[in-house]
Parts: sequence; C-alpha cells; structure tokens
Amino acid sequence: MKKLNHFSHPHPLVLVEDQEIDWISIIYYCSACQERVEGFSYNCSECDFCLHKSCAELPREINHPFHLDHALILYDKQPGNANFNSWHCDSCEKSYKLGEQLFVYHCSSCAFDLDIRCALLPNLITRDLPKSQHFSHQHPLFFIQNHHIEPRDRSCSACEEQILGPFYGCFVCLFFLHQKCFELHPKIKHPSHRKHPLTLLANPPAHHEKCCCRLCCKPCKGFIYYCSPCEFGIKPKYAFFEDVIKSKNHEHPFTLLSRPFSFICDACGTDGEYCIPYVCSACDIVVHKECISLPQNILITRHDHPVSHIYFLEEEVRKRGCRICQDEIKTEYGCYHCRDCDYFVHVNCAMDKDIFIQEYEVTDENQNLNQTNLGWLIGEPSITRVLKEKKIGEEVIAIEIEHFNHPCKLILCDDVKGEKCCDGCRRSISTSFYYCAECNYILHKRCAELPRKTRHWDSKDTFALKSYTYCICKLCCFTGTGLFYTNDVRDRDYCISCFLIPDAVTTPGHRHQVFFDHKITIKCSICDDGHKKYGAFICRRKECDHFTLDYTRLVMLNTARYKNDEHPLVLTYRNNIHPHSDQCVCDICEESRDPNEWFYYCGICDNSAHFLCALGKYPFLKLGLTRKYGFHEHPLAFVKKDYYHEYLKCSVCGKYCKDVFFKCTQSGCEYAIDWDCRKPLGN
Repeated sequence: MKKLNHFSHPHPLVLVEDQEIDWISIIYYCSACQERVEGFSYNCSECDFCLHKSCAELPREINHPFHLDHALILYDKQPGNANFNSWHCDSCEKSYKLGEQLFVYHCSSCAFDLDIRCALLPNLITRDLPKSQHFSHQHPLFFIQNHHIEPRDRSCSACEEQILGPFYGCFVCLFFLHQKCFELHPKIKHPSHRKHPLTLLANPPAHHEKCCCRLCCKPCKGFIYYCSPCEFGIKPKYAFFEDVIKSKNHEHPFTLLSRPFSFICDACGTDGEYCIPYVCSACDIVVHKECISLPQNILITRHDHPVSHIYFLEEEVRKRGCRICQDEIKTEYGCYHCRDCDYFVHVNCAMDKDIFIQEYEVTDENQNLNQTNLGWLIGEPSITRVLKEKKIGEEVIAIEIEHFNHPCKLILCDDVKGEKCCDGCRRSISTSFYYCAECNYILHKRCAELPRKTRHWDSKDTFALKSYTYCICKLCCFTGTGLFYTNDVRDRDYCISCFLIPDAVTTPGHRHQVFFDHKITIKCSICDDGHKKYGAFICRRKECDHFTLDYTRLVMLNTARYKNDEHPLVLTYRNNIHPHSDQCVCDICEESRDPNEWFYYCGICDNSAHFLCALGKYPFLKLGLTRKYGFHEHPLAFVKKDYYHEYLKCSVCGKYCKDVFFKCTQSGCEYAIDWDCRKPLGN
C-alpha cells in the first residue's frame, strides 16, 4: 500500500482506487482542485481529506511562461493562511474566498497567482508554448489553442468582445487578442473610403477627438482601420461587411449606403454624425447598423411588463419624457413603449446594460404581453397560512395569519392608538396592522404581505426577504432591525422602506416628481454627503437646477423625539422659520445648520435640530431586543447608554461603552459589547 506524506496535510495519505472505498452515499471532492474524485486518489483514513493522484504529485516549484521573472511555489489555501486572505487567478480571473481549500501556484514577490488548472495547461511548464510578436504590444503573445475556462469578463483588446476560442495573450499585462484579430491585415481598401487605404491602428489617435467608427458611430477603444488625413475610421469587425441585412424584426431588408453622411437614426433617435447608414427604401427609414438587430420585445428592470420597439409614435400622442432619463421622446423616431401603461423609454436607455434584462420572445401562449405572468417579478408570500378571513364588500381580507418571521398567529387590527412601531420596517403604525397578543410583535399590513422573493426595479438580481437583529442598509446607510431584502451574490442588503420606494417619487420637500438615476455622481442637494454608489433621485427641470435627493433623506421619519422638548419635532423642508443663515443653529449640538438642508423643528418651543441630532445614529434599531449568542451563557440585549450605564466597560476592547451597545440580561452580570466591537456577534 503506497503512502505519501504531503505538505498540505498533517497525516499520511494512502493511495487507493475508488472501487476500494464505500462510495454508496458519499461524493468526495479533491481538496486541491475542488473537482469530484474518481479513479486513483490519496486519502486520509483519519480525516475527510482527498487528493487526486495527479494533484498530490504536483511539483512544488515550477517555471511558467506567464511569469518569467520568478519561479512559482505551490501552496495549499487553508483557512487563516496569512499568505492568502483572498485571491484570484491571474490567468482565468476566477476569484477564491477565504476558507476554500484550493491549491495555488504563487509568487510572493509579485503577488502573482495561478490556480493549478491554469498553471498546468498542456505545454506551459516546458516553456515551448507558441509565441509571437504583435505590433500592438511590447511583449511576446502566447498562443492558447484550447483554454479550459472561458476568461470571465475578459475582452479582446482589438474588437472589445469577450474572448472565446483560440487567442493570443500576455498574462503580465492582461492583454489578449482573438486569433482572428491577431491575423488582421495591416492595410485594407474600403469601398466607403476610396481616396486612401485604411491603416490598422492599435489605439485611436489621441490627437483626434472625433476618432470613431463611421458605421456604428461609437468611439473606438480597441483597434481601428483609420485614415488620418480624412479622419475616417472603421472598426475591424465592420471592415468586411454585408451590403444587405435581413432583420427578424422588420419586414424589409436593409441596404448599406457606402457613402457617409449625417443623419438621425429612425430606430433609436440618436445622431449619426457623418456615418455610414443602412436604409429601408420601402419604409423610408435610415438606421445605424447595430440598430438593425434591436430586439422587438424586451424586459427591463424599471417596468413590470415587456416593452416593445416602435419606429414612429402616432401623431395624436403628445410629447412625453423618457421614464428613465426624463429627456423628451420625439414622436418621429423610434423608442420602446408599453402598450397599455403609457410607459415610454429611449432605445439607448432601455438597452443600457444595467437596465436591460433580456429579449422577450412572444409565443402563442403569451401574445398579450402585459397580462403575461412573469415569474421573475414575485415569489411566494410571507404569509405562510391564512387562519381566518373576512369579506368586506367584494374584497376578502385575512384577519388571522401565520407569518414566516413569527411563531405565533397574528391578528389584523385597525385600532391605531398610542405610539406603535412596526417590527418589519421600524416605522410608526398609522394604518392597519397585524399583531401578536402574546409577544407584542407588530407588522404593518403591507409589510406582512411582502413576497419572500422578488426583484428590485434597479437590479436584475432576485432578493430574498430575511429578518435581522441588526443590518446596514446599502441604500440609506442606516443600521436597523427587522426585515431586509438581501442578495448574497451581490452582497446587498436593503431595508424594506428603501426597497419599496419606486423609481419615480413625489416628496413634500420638492414640488416636482424626482426620478432615480443610477449613473448620477452629483451630491444630494440638501445634505453634505452624496450617495454616489447606487445613484440618487433627481429632478431635471431647468428651474430646479438638478435638484437631487439620496435614499437617506427619503426614508427620514416625519417626527422625532428629543428629551429636552416635550413636543415631537417635525421634519421641515424649507428654512422659512429663520430666513437668515446666521440664525440657523441646531439647538441640540449648538452648531450651525445649513439653511438648504432639511431639519426637525418644534413650532411651540422654537427648537430646531439637524436630522441626525434629532434622530440619533440608530433610529431604526429596536432597543431591548434580546438574542442568545454561543460565546456567552446569557442572552444579550440592545441597550442605549444612560445614567445607569455611564461607566460600563466593553468586554472585548476594555473601553467604556458609548451610545448603543449589547448588555447581558442576567442580573449582576456586567458582560457588554460596544457597538464598534460587534463583529463576533453576526447579525
């Protein structure tokens, strides 16, 4: 029986074949490559540890053509290994997280990593990989005939399209060319420019600002066939074109006009400044080449129904704005529209990669587009069981339910008295709600009826409804308790208050409707910090000078309480109380206020305050909420610092607790964790 002492494991490994092991109910995966173990493997009799025979016998050190400066050393990626907290393969770009046991060839001097599958591609270690010099790059390019993994998010430097099939590459500079792009002719003659030959350039000339493709009217970031005297360029993929193109979404073929001129595309409504168009003489329309293949029906993130492409709107349809960018949609040019919802968007807005979901195929079963049941919109309800119903008029209302987030039954109530707070969104109760008579658990009727899985209008991803003791919303940046819509793949957590805000909203703080723009970079008009990562809401009217709001301001509470004022402070949008800026002072922190920023005000006591001073840092945390954690024997509760906790020290850092912290509920036990030391708790 052959045994092996391997650097990646403390116990000896025994060579066995899969027939010698009881594989009836267990599937083993190699700890080196994470692929299923079949055939011969090295196993540990004491641990659940396996290695393919080939993986166990890998060389500890290799010289690799992708990294010529130093040798690469084989490491095992164990959890907690200081060398590799996280890494990605510099060949296939695949990322690996902490805790995945996967072997890696690593150069510590250059922070260069190759997973073993990329490192051991045929003929790589022996340095006899075919390589060639190309005029566009200073280093030799290696020719890869059969790459086992399609390079993710890696594009050809010539045509800007994804690398598929054979390619040439420099893995030092991450420079790649399709084989067909590597073999492009250095000069060509083109029928659209008969004066001079076109020369292949690796990059657009920096001194020519108008260097763009005359067929697609888009700037060239990769290679271009170019005539400098005439400032005429064609992307390589359009250099050998079709004279006539048949479109599946138009009844007539489109014919190329070989001479460039300026026009407005009838399909998308954008300029074609001195470009080569395609025309349909039967319909008298002129289009960009790329617009010929526009899909007829598509799904976008901003609308619940499919939208359809149309070349011209009816004359009686009044001018209207795009529901995404708010600019005017001209009726004489093409756009996407919803047949029954009075919903119109520009072609380029609808086809934006952040908004476009997919083409929608119309079949005999779904010919009525707007009444189609789209499964990607909504999932199972949060109400797991209806115990009792009541009919009011023609509407049937559930008055007793079971909810996925609470073990007891919940009862519908319309009696809104006193100050109650919803345990889902942490906002005050002012409408019908469900409550638990035993646990004092309360949910707005709307919060209780939310779907367990759904999609947000600004994302293609599906979000799942989860309950958290505390969680930070990625939209408003507030930390809260309750229900959140989460997407683990994108690491996004949205509180349900932010999640339910539509992409067009009217707020008392502005006289016009504001619309969400995911590309916006300007700051919020009423605060000092802009929420740039996820965009903001904007009013594009000229008289409003691009008034902008972020999510933080849209979810602010209408009222707030301050201990030195017996009356509630009301959210105020305009500084009409003290019109002079030198009188704008916060009565809580006693510092000046920006007169343009929203604030809280008590008209009886004439007190005004910054919104964070009035609300506090954590207005949506549920104080007193208890939870058991494994490292402490008693439950811990959220506590806000007061006179009784003035000198309580954090059991993690040893410093005095401040503001909000976790306190042991057991009498006499002074175990506490400050909010800043909460990471071991999870959420």
